[in-house]
Formats: sequence, structure tokens, C-alpha cells
Amino acid sequence: MHPLRTPSRLPPLLPCLLLALAVAGTARGQATGTDAQVARCQTLVRSSPHDALALADRLLAAPALPPAVEVGMVGCRGLALTLLGRGEESRQAMARLRALLRTSGLPLGEYDQVQRRAAFLLLRDGRTEEGLQILEAMQERSIAAADVGDQVLALGHIALIHAEQLDDLEGALRYQQQALALSGHLQRPPLPQDVTLNYNHGYVLLLLRRYDEADKAFDRAEDIAKRLSSQDVVLHRIRSDRAEILRARGHPEAARAELLAVLRWQQRNNPSGQVSTLQYLARIALEQGAPEEARCLAEQAQAMAEAIRFPSGARDRLDLLAEISVALGDMARARDYLHRARQLDRPRMTDASLARLARLQARAAQALDPARINATQEASRDRLLRDIALAVVAMLLLGSGGLYLRVRRLRQRLRRFDAVDGTGNRP
Repeated sequence: MHPLRTPSRLPPLLPCLLLALAVAGTARGQATGTDAQVARCQTLVRSSPHDALALADRLLAAPALPPAVEVGMVGCRGLALTLLGRGEESRQAMARLRALLRTSGLPLGEYDQVQRRAAFLLLRDGRTEEGLQILEAMQERSIAAADVGDQVLALGHIALIHAEQLDDLEGALRYQQQALALSGHLQRPPLPQDVTLNYNHGYVLLLLRRYDEADKAFDRAEDIAKRLSSQDVVLHRIRSDRAEILRARGHPEAARAELLAVLRWQQRNNPSGQVSTLQYLARIALEQGAPEEARCLAEQAQAMAEAIRFPSGARDRLDLLAEISVALGDMARARDYLHRARQLDRPRMTDASLARLARLQARAAQALDPARINATQEASRDRLLRDIALAVVAMLLLGSGGLYLRVRRLRQRLRRFDAVDGTGNRP
């Protein structure tokens, strides 16, 4: 990343909010053990993608898995592959997953997060129209179902499009802020998607060099992540980005020590995060008068990004390589890097895609109103309390009715006993 200019693209927004796949209720009775393995994989993938991938491969090798279990495990496998930088295999897994979701009888409504993940990958690959089609359908379902959480996540995708497709970081920031404001109205325990939302917000602020605000956003993300389990991937990303803030504030040695510690973990667990960490280290080396070391680090980042088909941040990597080449006096190579960076300026969204994005934004503006959300939630709580009260009354009436019938039968038995005994005694 070039720290002296506003970078034009975001690295991929962390897919934590896209990955907690639900397991269909129809399969729970058939495969209790495998359901537990699916849940374990989805937790493990956020801290140890290698182990999650091994678990997924092992379970998927079993014969005759229930379709819902297969859906959950293929989704977990796709995320693990993404975090490990195996982008092509991840895309293959997502293609398999989307085919599974068309299985007859599957409750597709339980798999919106899988669809969201597919939309994310399509947008990353530049297949904007396909990604937007999925997002638009999901948005309509979430609005119809008054699912505020899913609507907030739709805003996160709109922010992604502004950052990566439109080179509009300020626009991305605006939609993230709207999502954060709305998520504050959701009265529920914290979820991994809350970590992602706050992390992405902090990252955009970092790119805009608004370091104090970025620090606060990272604080929020870190606090939520530590209250949840298995969030090592995002916690190391936060640590790396905080080191970049340290460098920008004039503490390069402290930043370098942090980055090297993070790099050792990312080399095994999160190559996509490693790309950014290498870029940060290259910037420090260049500023400390070691352009050869800087070029080595920057070229590692570029080679890794190309190997794993990691498109985000491409301009910033090329700009950094051009600046290093200038420092080394290699003007021909600098011109080549700048030419390659300019090639990224070609428009990537068609008029149809822009129109679809405009519809998404308009629907979000209509549907995501805090006052209406509060009213909806209050009404839902009132209905819940009313239903509970009616259930309690029904149970009391049922209990009272049963007691009355038992007492009545007892009295009848006593009368019959008295008639036979002839004593005339009464209880």
C-alpha cells in the first residue's frame, strides 16, 4: 500500500460475515454427529484454516452425506481455501455450493449467507452483474421478511462495490457508517459479522489516513472479536494494520517488530493477509533507505497476489514497486509498473450494473430507517410477550381444568363407596 496517497482499492473485505452457514433443520435428526462437525469446521476456520480444510475434506469423503450437511461443509471448505490463498479452488468450491443449493427440497432461505459469499466472490472476480443479481434478490427477501441483519449486510456489499469497482472510498465509508448505525439498533448478542463490519470500517479509514478514527474502529472490532471464539484471522489483520498506523506516526521500528510477528503467523494461516503485511514491511524498508530490501518484499507481495489471484490492492502494489524502482534508478521498470497501474483504470461496470447498483441503494434507503426498525422490533417483542402470556394462560386453564376433572371423579368414587358402605360418612 502506498501510504502517501489515497489507495484506490480495498483488499477484500473480510468474509467473516459471509460464512456462518446454517444447517437445514431437516437433516438434524439424520446426522447429529456430522452436524456437530459442520459447526466445528465453521468455528475452526476463523482461527486455523488448515485444520478446518482437513476436517472438511475428511467429512466430505464420507458416503451419502445429507444434502444440508454437504452444503455446510462445502461452504466451510470454500472459506478455508480463500483464507489460504487458494483462490481457484475456492471458486470451484463455491460453484459446487451453488449447484447444491439448487437441490430439490432444500430450504434455500436458510442459506442466504452462502449466496452472499458467492456474490462476494463474483464481485471480486469482476463478474459484477452476476454478483449484483444475487444481492438484489437477497435484499428483496430480507426486506420482505423484515430481516434487518441481512439488510445491514447488504450495505456492506454496497460499500465493497464502491471501494473496489468505483474507486470511491468516501462512498464506501458512507455505506459502512449507515450499516454501523443500523446494526446498533439490533438487540442481540455480538456476531462475527459485527467484527467484520467494524474492521472494514477501520480499514477504509486507514486508507483515508484518518488514523485516530481507524484506531477506534479497530478497538471496537477487537473488543467484539475477543468476546467471540476463534477470531485469530481478523485479530492478526488488525495487528498488522495497527503496525501500519505506528509507521505513519513515526515509529517504524516498533511497527516492523509487530509486522514480523504477524507475518510468521500469516505465512501458515492467511496468505491474503500476508500480502498486505509484506507491503507494509516494504514501505518501512524504503523509508529507511534500503530499497533493495524493499523491492524484495514488494515483489514477494506482488508474486503472491498474482499466484493466489488476489486482485484487490493491485494498483497500490504497482505504485509501490514503481516508487522503489525510481529509488533504485531503474526508470524503465518504474515506467512499466506505472503503465500496468494505468491499465487498471478501465471502467469495469456496465450501464446495466450501475443501474442495478442504483436500485440496491434506493431500496436500502427506503427500507433501512432506524425509527421503523425500532418500531418493528418493539412490535415483535410485544407479539412475543403476548404469545408467551397466552401460552401461560392456556397452560393454567388446562391445569385447572384437569384438576377440576380429577376432583370431580374423586367425589364420584367417594359417593359410590359411601353407597356401598352404608355409613353415610363424608370426607
